[in-house]
Amino acid sequence: MVDDLTAQYIAQNQRCFENFQQAASQLAGLLLLAAAGSPEATPDHPALAGARALFREAEDALRRARPTDRSREHHEHIQRAAEMIGTALKDTGGALDVDRILIPLRAGYAELERAVDALPGFEKISYARACCGVRLP
Repeated sequence: MVDDLTAQYIAQNQRCFENFQQAASQLAGLLLLAAAGSPEATPDHPALAGARALFREAEDALRRARPTDRSREHHEHIQRAAEMIGTALKDTGGALDVDRILIPLRAGYAELERAVDALPGFEKISYARACCGVRLP
């Protein structure tokens, strides 16, 4: 059972959570291109610009969030996810070093998964049935 204030927190923060997920996914897709040796995997790729924009929007929403006692654990996981995904995005400024970027990206995505487990109303993105069957961070 979720109290009214926590339900309000959930409703207000779903987009924030989804934007962090989408930013991480877009960065993971670019890293996949880089790992495959694609010449399109560059720091100025449009997907990376999109990931950065989504990340900034999510960060702004995260700053405005007012967690309740019930949602505090969820919120802490989202904060840690933001820190790690932000680190990964900052590491994309030069050549795309897949291994270096993937470490904080995986950690950030793991925090998003923990956030899902901490509070109802948030969904994991499952790549298990993706057409390419690639396991992303």
